[in-house]
Amino acid sequence: MKNNFFATFLIAGLVVGLLATLQFKTKIPIAGGFPSDEVVAKQDLLKSFLDEQSYLQSRIVSLRKELVKTQDVIDAQTEVANFDRLEALKRDIGLTEVRGEGLQILLGDSPVAIRSGAEASDVHLIQASEIRDVVNILFASGADAVSVNNQRVIATSPISSVGTTILVNNSHIAPPFTIRAVGDTEIMLQRLLNRDSLPAIYEKMRKQGIKFEILKKNVVVIPMYNGDLRTKHINLIDQ
Repeated sequence: MKNNFFATFLIAGLVVGLLATLQFKTKIPIAGGFPSDEVVAKQDLLKSFLDEQSYLQSRIVSLRKELVKTQDVIDAQTEVANFDRLEALKRDIGLTEVRGEGLQILLGDSPVAIRSGAEASDVHLIQASEIRDVVNILFASGADAVSVNNQRVIATSPISSVGTTILVNNSHIAPPFTIRAVGDTEIMLQRLLNRDSLPAIYEKMRKQGIKFEILKKNVVVIPMYNGDLRTKHINLIDQ
């Protein structure tokens, strides 16, 4: 009887001891902690965010460089465009020398003419009006530039006379009168050779023997305008 009780007590003690040992060895979760896979996920998300931020920062730097480069190109093109426009304006008002294919026209008094002491209306003399007629035809034919005895003629250039003295840009010029023009030689020739365009000159050629010669030139040089550029009226143009 005693032996059975002792055996039962011993077995119960062993069971209790075993249960106590198992309890101490079991890991109990810490309150407020995260599972390991959730921590890893958050670390991956943070790394992805930092990587994306770093990429965007480098992209911003790259775009800024491209913007600066593009702006430099635009500035350069604007400078070229403005320079080209300035050169075109200078050419239009005669502030640059012009070279190119064109015509050389000679107008000369009659061989019997003597300007010194002659009357202004002497039919043997080349008149300022006849020089104007030739110049007007050249410009009407699309001439890029015209000169008379190396005086550049522009829109405001006066071609006038005082007695038998002829003035271009208020500068005295003497015969023979050499008119040069750069432009389409075929069109200019067609207009100049039309007798109806220059009736007075062709009439004086036939009757008084004045000189009127036209030569085509591969290279004609028109000097820059050296007259007065002052204007009486200036109008503002809205653009």
